[in-house]
Amino acid sequence: MSDYFTHQQYLSKELSSLSSNSIVLELGIGEGSSPLMYDFCKNNPDSTVYAFDSDQIWLDRIKPKYSLNNYIIEYIDDWSNINKYVNYEKIDLAFIDQAPWEARIITINLLKNNTNTFVVHDYDYYNIGYPSLRVNNEGSWWGQNYSKEFTFEDNYEILPPTLTMRKIKN
Repeated sequence: MSDYFTHQQYLSKELSSLSSNSIVLELGIGEGSSPLMYDFCKNNPDSTVYAFDSDQIWLDRIKPKYSLNNYIIEYIDDWSNINKYVNYEKIDLAFIDQAPWEARIITINLLKNNTNTFVVHDYDYYNIGYPSLRVNNEGSWWGQNYSKEFTFEDNYEILPPTLTMRKIKN
């Protein structure tokens, strides 16, 4: 496994738990997540993955390799405009791994009201200055910002770490 692909086991787990007719977002496409999304779409023809990247050169390289009718890969020039491209009442899963780092929080904040689960790769960028990579408490940046809306599964045994955030059911 590549050091860049530490999210794969957690993303695979979440994809396998989805039902048919699921809506999935991939924000930041790559050789670690795109093969998983591609397989998910092939095995779940009634589900759709909408993938976005802000690097046109990278997107042009990846898009021909993975695009399917239900795996839609597009360019986005400004992550703060994600709602112009994604306007669903319910998003089952959003994989967050885009650049720049700040775009990850912008998109989580824009999508958090209608997204059931986020899988965030490299979440430690926002935990710098906190005593550990643990996020399921008020002693972390993530806990301070999202613990009222989400439960956390902080997978930091393999670095870079991956965070799974699940919407708290009301």
